[in-house]
Amino acid sequence: MKLKLIAVAIATVISAPAFAETETSGKAGSGFTVKTDDVSFSVFGRVQYDVDIWDGNAFSNADESGSDSEIRRGRIGISGKIAKDWSGKIEANFNDASGETNLEDAYVKYTGMEGADLLIGKHKEPFGLEENTSSKDITAIERTTITNALSPGKNYGVSLGGGSNDFTWKFGIYDRGEEGNNIATGFSGRVTTAPIATKDEVFHLGFGYTQGRLAGNTYGEADQRLEIHTADEKIGSGSIAGESIMAYNLEVAYAAGPFHAQAEYFDGKVDGGNWTADTNIEGYYAQAGYILTGESRPYSKGVFKRVKPNGEAGAWEVFGRYSNYEPGADEAEVFTLGLNYYANDAVRIGLNYVSADMTEGGIDKDGDALAVRFQYVF
Repeated sequence: MKLKLIAVAIATVISAPAFAETETSGKAGSGFTVKTDDVSFSVFGRVQYDVDIWDGNAFSNADESGSDSEIRRGRIGISGKIAKDWSGKIEANFNDASGETNLEDAYVKYTGMEGADLLIGKHKEPFGLEENTSSKDITAIERTTITNALSPGKNYGVSLGGGSNDFTWKFGIYDRGEEGNNIATGFSGRVTTAPIATKDEVFHLGFGYTQGRLAGNTYGEADQRLEIHTADEKIGSGSIAGESIMAYNLEVAYAAGPFHAQAEYFDGKVDGGNWTADTNIEGYYAQAGYILTGESRPYSKGVFKRVKPNGEAGAWEVFGRYSNYEPGADEAEVFTLGLNYYANDAVRIGLNYVSADMTEGGIDKDGDALAVRFQYVF
C-alpha cells in the first residue's frame, strides 16, 4: 500500500505543474527533477542486487557451505522544495526477505533559521561516520558489524543541525518504540570537524553519542551477522535484557587524491537496571582504499560520497578493512578485501572477499565468503 501511494505521488509530481512554466532535468545517478517558479520535486531511487557465497560455521549455523541472492535494497522516493524555507522527502524500500514495503524516510525540513535546519518526521539519527554515509556511497558492500549493532538507524523524531564542510553538528530526540504505555525515547548527537577540507585533501574528526530507553526492556541489535547479509549465523546470544542503552563513538578519516582511509571506535552499554546485569558492547574498524584510475572520493558536510568516474571507461577502486566486535563475552574479527568498478555515476559493481573468526559461548568458529553487488542509482 505504501509503495502504491508513493507511485501515485511520483506520477502526480511529474504531471502536476501543467499550468506553470515547467523545467525538467535528469542526470545519471541524481534522479529526475521537475521545477516551476517556486516549487521543485525530484524522483530518485536505487536497486542493489547481491549474490553471496560462503563456507564455514561463522556464516552457517549448520557448518555448511551455501549461497543466496537478494534485492538488498529496492528504493524509490520523492523529495521537494516548496517556497523558500520548506522541503521534504518520502522514500520507500522493498524488503526482499519479507516481500513487504516499508517507509525509509518521511520528513519535513525547515531551513528558515540562520545556521540550522529543523527536521520533523522519520529520518536517520546522527551517530557514526559509516552509518551516516548512504548505502549507495559506502566503500564495502556491507557496513561493519559494530556499526550495525550500535547505530540507532532511522526513527521518527525531531532534530536540529547545520554546518559546512569544515564543521557540522546535529542533535535529535526520537521515538524508538513503546515502553509500556509510553514512548521509548532516544537521543542522538554528532559533531564533526575537518581541519583540512579541500578538493584534493580531507582530514576529518568526529564524535557521536546516543542513549535511549529500551522498548520491551530488550535490545536485539547486538545479535549480528558477520558482514554477509544473507548468512544465517550471527554472533551474540539473542536479545539483551535491560532498561536503557548508551553509546559513544570516535571518528577519524583522511583522504589525499586517490587514497582514502577511515576508522571508528564504539563503546556502548546496556543498563540492566536493578534486576539484571549490565552488558558491554564494544568494537572498532579501520579501512583504507585506493582509486586506481586517479579519482578521489568527494567529501561533503561530514561524510564521503561515492567515486565519480572521470572518463567513459569508468573508475576502479581497491580497499581493505578490518573490524572487531565484542558483544558481552563474545568476540568477532572480520577481514574484508574488495574491488569496486564504477561504470558511471549510476552503475557500480562490487566484489568483496570476507574472512571471519568468532568466539561465541566459548566455541570458536570461522568462515570465508564472497559477495557481489550490482548497484543502479537514479
